[in-house]
Amino acid sequence: MRSSFDDPLARGTPRSPEASTRRGGGELDLDLLPSLVVFDLDDTVWWPEMYMTAGNFHFEPPGSTRVVDRLGEELTIHPGARVAIEEMLNRPRWRRANAQIAFASRTDEPAWAMEAMRLLRVCTDPRGRDVTLEDAVDHAEVYPVRSKTEQFHRLKEKSGVPFDEMLFFDNESRNVREVAALGVCCQYTPDGMTVEHWREGLAKYEEHRGAHRGGGEQELGGGTRPSLRRDGSFGSLSAGNSGKKGSGSGGRIFFRP
Repeated sequence: MRSSFDDPLARGTPRSPEASTRRGGGELDLDLLPSLVVFDLDDTVWWPEMYMTAGNFHFEPPGSTRVVDRLGEELTIHPGARVAIEEMLNRPRWRRANAQIAFASRTDEPAWAMEAMRLLRVCTDPRGRDVTLEDAVDHAEVYPVRSKTEQFHRLKEKSGVPFDEMLFFDNESRNVREVAALGVCCQYTPDGMTVEHWREGLAKYEEHRGAHRGGGEQELGGGTRPSLRRDGSFGSLSAGNSGKKGSGSGGRIFFRP
């Protein structure tokens, strides 16, 4: 886990108001980065899915970084997940933001998943040392569960991060719909996480945070409900305060990813 990852700039201090800088003059607003990025594992971070493997993961050949199961099937990390985690660990912008990383998986083979996390190398750290998925993660909720919302409630408690400061990537539309209803910004990743999914998710999160900070929205019916965008991503649908007849918005509907 990340707590044992010897990183001089790793977590330990929460994001402070001073960590956010104004946009302009080349500066970045760190408050527009998620405080917690959550990744599904099966066919979001890696392929194949755990139920498709035979377990007993190991390096083949010995001494390499190639991970296979007992039948020789290779387990690989999707490019988008690799880029996302590498950027969060090594880019100065992310390191200043103190963002946390979590995995949330409903796999029926949690022991195999934890072993895969221990073996799969995702990147190197700023000192050139190998970093595995296990090294990179702050929180792991990896076990069978009826709904991922249960795992997200635990992540909220463990991390101290509210739902509206989270960004979630998952390849199953059901998971995305349910988690989006909590107020989490979600990016749908069918057929595995790509670099484009990572960039799109970050852009949606900026829109999501901008909407929250602007304070110009009011939830429909006292709550939120999931809504599907044209690109396949989900979020919550809410109506602006000025959505009544005769107001300036003309009854516009705002999409909060």
